[in-house]
Amino acid sequence: MREMRSVIHDETLGARDRCGACRGPLAQLGTGRPRRFCSGACRSAAHRRRRERLSESLPRWAAARGRLSLRGARTWRARGAALSRRRDRRRRARTQIAAQRRAWRQWRSACGALRRLKRFAVTSATWPAINSACRDVAEAAARCRGLEVSGADWGAELWGAIQAANLASVHFR
Repeated sequence: MREMRSVIHDETLGARDRCGACRGPLAQLGTGRPRRFCSGACRSAAHRRRRERLSESLPRWAAARGRLSLRGARTWRARGAALSRRRDRRRRARTQIAAQRRAWRQWRSACGALRRLKRFAVTSATWPAINSACRDVAEAAARCRGLEVSGADWGAELWGAIQAANLASVHFR
């Protein structure tokens, strides 16, 4: 006597309700064998991928690539990833150079303002401006040092700004 097995149908949207090639939703018919693919195009694409020994669910390309073997898909992906990494590296380098240039311009501007203020005698009217200019030079030198801007010894520039502030405070008192 043969034993009868009960058949349990899963009604949730799972692997059986998704196309094996494009992962799109499948409309199951009431009778017969369950469908695996949503269309003939997906079935043919899965067949071509199996023939090339690739996964059936390999994603489709965004645009036509001409008559090329599907075996090159991994190579194309690797090349695309390498190009993406190269673009990111170049973008970071451009951002770094732009930040260095901004810091350099800020330092030059702050040094020019301090030079103009040093022409005048230190009085109660000029002291806050000189102190602020020294602080701006020190901040710009510290930023240049942090961004590794070439062209000056930023530690010496930083100490020079601090000494200028100390000298102005001595003359002010």
